[in-house]
Amino acid sequence: RARASSAGVLGRRLHAALSAGGTGAPRSTFYRLLNRLRDDESAPSTGSASLRLLRDALGALAEDPPLALGRGELAALLLPGESDPLLRGRRLQDALRAAIEQLRPSDEAGPVLNDPRWRHYLIVAGEYEVGEARADLQEALALSTSTYSRAKREALERLLALLPAALDAQPPPLPPAALYAPPPPSGADYEDELELCAAILRREGLAAIWRADEEEAVDVAASLAAQLQARGQTVVWHQARPAEAEASPGHRLLVALAAALAREGERELWDVLAAPGATPEVWHFDILAAALSGRHWTVVVAGTQHLEGIDADQALDVLASAREQRDIRLVLAGSSLPPWVGDEHRPQLPAARGAAGRQPHLARLADRAPRPEDETLLAVVRSRADELIAALDPEVVRALPPWQHDELLAALDPLAELIERLRRS
Repeated sequence: RARASSAGVLGRRLHAALSAGGTGAPRSTFYRLLNRLRDDESAPSTGSASLRLLRDALGALAEDPPLALGRGELAALLLPGESDPLLRGRRLQDALRAAIEQLRPSDEAGPVLNDPRWRHYLIVAGEYEVGEARADLQEALALSTSTYSRAKREALERLLALLPAALDAQPPPLPPAALYAPPPPSGADYEDELELCAAILRREGLAAIWRADEEEAVDVAASLAAQLQARGQTVVWHQARPAEAEASPGHRLLVALAAALAREGERELWDVLAAPGATPEVWHFDILAAALSGRHWTVVVAGTQHLEGIDADQALDVLASAREQRDIRLVLAGSSLPPWVGDEHRPQLPAARGAAGRQPHLARLADRAPRPEDETLLAVVRSRADELIAALDPEVVRALPPWQHDELLAALDPLAELIERLRRS
């Protein structure tokens, strides 16, 4: 009552001052401006910082992608654990839209424009989702300025109360890509070994890297992963830790694979494992097996000597089966390897570096025992021949169209001529 009285006194004084200056102003105009001012300043005047943050966030709700929303104060307050502004913006955007939808009245509500129960939803959704002008909504709802302002404040307060639950109901956020990203290689020279390992991988779908030195095995695997990524392949990396560093190595391997699947839109396994206290169950591995179908990744598992326990065995079994089905290609690296890895998959990389250390290794990769009289030239020829043989898989060649088949044979003619000349020399 006191507030209305002071507004009336202020209105009379303003009207008198304007009249004295030769300017007339209807009383209704003054009250309309006063109500608009009250609405615009409602959050600060009531000390509600939360309402101010909500208004700012709603102003950026329609943006796509929601970067401004993700960089706003409300997103930082409600989602402090998400560092990516875009992901934070998408989560808050989805939660705000879900909360706005909860403002929609039940089916018992009457006609949209006549039943007051529709006001909160129509005002917030109309202004912030559809982009309707306030004046148009006020006219459509046949509300006075003060009634509209009061309904809007009530709607925003309801929305603010609904928002935390709407955020909790959102699916878990996407996992960070760092969970399955390969580490940077050291830059050591493994070029010849990597090319031959890549050839084995193309031919067998499985390459195993063995080194007595665990760190060197990991570095070779990281170098191979970097090379494959440079060729446009999707690489999913996991490095197992010693038993003292993690109680369940199979669980963490499963989480890394689930993270990679979630980033490609297959969220089921990640949503289950991201729940507090989640532990591997048999059906989790069934989900993994189904999700890997047709994935065409290269999965690199380093530190295989640390993969012990039932969960680790089950995860490796799923990966081995997916590799047999040609759904993925698999690289294993460590100082010990699973028993089902064959000799054809596991060149035992020597610790020695340089041409002297690589030469016997290259010969072993080619299934030939190294001989003391071998020269560097012979090792190079053998390695290049192995690469050529691996590339000319008979099944792949048979699948080529006739014109490509002819071009391939023509490209090999100089090699046949060279072999013939060497035989005659």
